[in-house]
Amino acid sequence: MSQAGDSLFKEGLKEGNLSKLRQVPKAELHNHCGTGMRFSTFNNWAGGNVKRPPQKMDGVKGLNDYIFGELNKYITKEEDVAFLIEETVKEAIEDGVKVLEASIDYHEMLHFSEWNNFFDLITSIKEKYRALIDFRPEVGMALTTPRADLDKYIVPCIESGAFLSIDAYGEETKDSYLKLKEYYKYAREKGLKLKIHAGQFMDADNVKSAVEVLEVDEIQHGIGAIHSDYVQDLLKERKIRLNICPSSNYILGAVEDLKKHLARKLFDKGIVITINTDDLLLFNSGVSEEFLLLYKIGLFDEDELNEIRKNAWKY
Repeated sequence: MSQAGDSLFKEGLKEGNLSKLRQVPKAELHNHCGTGMRFSTFNNWAGGNVKRPPQKMDGVKGLNDYIFGELNKYITKEEDVAFLIEETVKEAIEDGVKVLEASIDYHEMLHFSEWNNFFDLITSIKEKYRALIDFRPEVGMALTTPRADLDKYIVPCIESGAFLSIDAYGEETKDSYLKLKEYYKYAREKGLKLKIHAGQFMDADNVKSAVEVLEVDEIQHGIGAIHSDYVQDLLKERKIRLNICPSSNYILGAVEDLKKHLARKLFDKGIVITINTDDLLLFNSGVSEEFLLLYKIGLFDEDELNEIRKNAWKY
């Protein structure tokens, strides 16, 4: 990482200059391709009548109500999936993201008559933008995915070579990870990075279960870890990053006040954290905007945020 980039990033924060921040290389490790573009981009593409996302939502249920009740009715064919993926990549490039790990839900492959066409599409988009960004596709699924679907769809995705990591998301429960254990083990054998959503709404036991059962490399959110010194030590011992999304946490109700976001305490405890968008379409804040927001509210200073920016390349 260059000193010039460090200086420009800090200047951008102190000046409130998004243009400067967007010029600085950064990585995004927690992003969903289905909602990875601006609402305006999606709305214009869909004909201009898409209902805006609520400014506050009731957790994962509220998020799913909007996605399944509003957005998904516009996604019906292969070309629609191609739009979602490519616009997510283009949006990241505009924000100065040089490494993008974005999940593509396995349900998107159901829009394709031939699964290889789905895998080829992902690879072609990756190659198309290679000179501008290192796009690392991630296969995603709900924590509640039935075992039959895991066998029928997730295993072929793992074997396809199109994906470099795996993630599961949705309503957290203490025992939601056991069903996934053998599939995560298989993904590891095939060289995929292992991620999981945990500890966004639940406590440290949920994070502990995810780490010990699935032996993941990274946790998406993970803010519940703050409630256990043991779990924090576990994260540090295994060098597990927490990929945190502040605006998402606030809008979904995982935190009540951004000025008291648990990212501050986790950082002070020595946990490696990164800052990400989660769902840009829903939360309307890119990575650069998230960094600037955290600076403006005084949660971190410019040196700390620069360290957090560079954490995305740490392991």
